[in-house]
Amino acid sequence: MKLAPRFLFSFLVLGLISSNSFLYAQETPSLRIYSSNGVKGVLEDLQSDIERAIETTLSFEFSTSRTLADKVSMGELFDVVILTPALIDELAELEKIDIKARYRFAQVGVGVGSREGVPMKSVETLNDLRETLLGAESIAYGANGQSRRTNEASFSALGVTAEVRGKSRLTGPGEGPGLVAEGEVELALTLVSELIRAPGVQFLGALPSELQRYIQFEAALGIATKNSAKGREFIDFLSSPDFHDVLKDHGLDPISQ
Repeated sequence: MKLAPRFLFSFLVLGLISSNSFLYAQETPSLRIYSSNGVKGVLEDLQSDIERAIETTLSFEFSTSRTLADKVSMGELFDVVILTPALIDELAELEKIDIKARYRFAQVGVGVGSREGVPMKSVETLNDLRETLLGAESIAYGANGQSRRTNEASFSALGVTAEVRGKSRLTGPGEGPGLVAEGEVELALTLVSELIRAPGVQFLGALPSELQRYIQFEAALGIATKNSAKGREFIDFLSSPDFHDVLKDHGLDPISQ
């Protein structure tokens, strides 16, 4: 069958566009990002928006900041890391990140969550939190996360360390909210950003100001990345006003620099 010239031209243009798209996908590898669980929710929600903005697919690995920093220290390859500033400093000393491509963008406190639908307990004041902890049958908090120090310092300040120890369950990365939702433990103490939108979990509130210690997050470009241009674009996206607005919806406070 003989194609009319205008149809033949359209066919060729479409073919060229498809070929270019295929080549783009082949030539632009996914951006590999190691990120703390503290910003997991917001990054997953905005993943497609970020990918469209920087024209690159994102491949995330989420865990605690300490776990990811250890992986990088042992030589695992990555393009961008999002960790606490202290751990970014550690990686800078090991020459694992580009010290000129760092950006601190958010902070979050520690909060308390219980299973959705059960009577809500108060954690607003020191006495409220103390009574809630003492009255709980079981408590979960992370064994290796940045919030552990805050939680254990809070138990000590409230004078309930011994009572809480006997009913505490130290969890793996991000496990606490899920255990609460399934009814395996009564309370989870972890980052507010991990609780506020967790399915099956009701957010009771952040720790009282007297106990609260904020955890900050910083993005940095890997020194050995072969995708530095896109890595910088990703980090630039984290500074945008639109991204800062969404941070607040996830219980995170933006940091402006």
